[in-house]
Parts: sequence; C-alpha cells; structure tokens
Amino acid sequence: MEKTGFFRLMDAAGINHDLLLDLALETGLITRKRSVGASELLFAICMESSTGTVSYNDLAAKIESKCNVSVSRQAIWKKVTQPCKDFFEKVLELIVLSKMDKGEVEKLRSSSHFKRILVQDSTIIRLPVRLFEIFSGVVNANSKVCNARIQGVYDILAERFISFSIDPYSKNDLEATPEICLQKDDLVLRDRGYLILDEIQRHINNAAHCIFRYKFGMILLDPISEEPIDIFARLENEKNLDIEVMLNNKDKTIIRLTAAPVDEETANIRRMKAKKEKKTPLQNNI
Repeated sequence: MEKTGFFRLMDAAGINHDLLLDLALETGLITRKRSVGASELLFAICMESSTGTVSYNDLAAKIESKCNVSVSRQAIWKKVTQPCKDFFEKVLELIVLSKMDKGEVEKLRSSSHFKRILVQDSTIIRLPVRLFEIFSGVVNANSKVCNARIQGVYDILAERFISFSIDPYSKNDLEATPEICLQKDDLVLRDRGYLILDEIQRHINNAAHCIFRYKFGMILLDPISEEPIDIFARLENEKNLDIEVMLNNKDKTIIRLTAAPVDEETANIRRMKAKKEKKTPLQNNI
C-alpha cells in the first residue's frame, strides 16, 4: 500500500497528521517536530509488519523510499521504546472507537447500569527467531517460528484500553483469563478461548457480569436433576433457547444459556472451525 492510500484509511477513521502529532507529543514518542515524524513511523511499522519481521534498517528504508524522509536506523532504534508502545496503543484506541457507533455508545452510558463494558481479545504476531528464548513459539522437525501474543482489554464506555500487553506465545488466553481485576457492575465480553468455569463464578462473587460464547464439549447440567443436558438435541427441536443451566464445577454455578440461528455463511464458517477444534483435546479446567 502506498503512503497516500494508508493515510486515506487513517483519515476515514478520523485520524489525521495533526492528531498523530498530538498523540506522539503526549506519549513522549517525539519531543520536537524536526525529529522522526510520528506519521512516517506509524506508516513504516504498519507496512513492514504486514509483510513479516521488521528490522530498523527496513523501517529506515521504508520511510526514505515512501515518505522521502532521510532517517538512520539509529534514529529508529531510539524511538522503539515504551513511548512507541504507548503511541501505538493510543492509535489503536482511536481505530477501535472509529468502528463503533458513537450514538450507541452514548446510549449505553446513559441507560446501562454497567459501570464498565470490557472486551478482551488477543492476536499473535511473528517475531525474529533469535527472540525464541524470550517469546517461545512453534517448533517442529523442520522449522522454528517465534511468536508473541498481544492481549488487550478495552473499556467501551471509557473508550480506552485498561490493559495492553505483549506476552510470550506460550501464555495463552486461558492463562490471561483471571488477570482482569473485576469491579462491581462490570460486564466482560470474551470469546470461548477465555472460558474457564471458575472464572464465571469469580464474576458472580465480585457482583460482575460476563458473556462467553459456548465452547464445544462443555457439560451443562439441568439445575433440578443435575443430569447432563443434550443442548444439540434440544436445538434440533426448539431452534432457539433461553434457559437456566448448571455448570459442572464445584460451585454448581447457575447461568443463563441463550442460542439462536445464524445465517448460513456464518454457520458454515463455524462448522469448519468446530471440525478443526474437535481434533484438539479440551483443557482440563473447562
């Protein structure tokens, strides 16, 4: 992607050069306007990261070739510090915000009894193999790949991240699950990769709320008989569900289970994912 196309996308998200400069000064990424520009650094890192691992030489060359700004690898090295991480976090906050309906967010603020609505998710990025001992990754008989896992917890109502970390690949979503410091009247939204039964009980103990997607293989019990419920058999007949079930944990936690049909395209995607996940044993604590 050329520089003009990249910044056209940024403009569409409400992020212009002046705003980037303000964020760079706020986070300490730059202290004077004649040093390495925030816009150029953002463009170079995003473009180079999308093609694989990145070196300081690569970033300097990208800035010079695409932005017509001469910069040394040493100057780039000096910028890739904690302020650089803080700057990218602020930019990501703005991008997330641009994807949301501001009117709907305002409605949530004014009408919801939740004090925070937290969304947690993670992504994996590839790193140079020389960092394998620090971040771990995947090894087989023929190759070694170094990966890192980025975890983010975003508060929709406050429009900001409350947690943002770069962790070893070996620290999966299940390990990160209990790390959120829960507050009364929180609503936490997470995918099934974070689903631990005792985590649901932890929310209840802290007067907080949570929503998880159902994870294939979960044992759900009838609250009265405590016998396992065949969810799929019920869905064959009822199509929609909105019932109370009991978790198969030591606290016998009662939760609400809802299910509704999705469109055929979404259903096909989920079937493919389910087939892949069926080959992987469930975690012992789920």
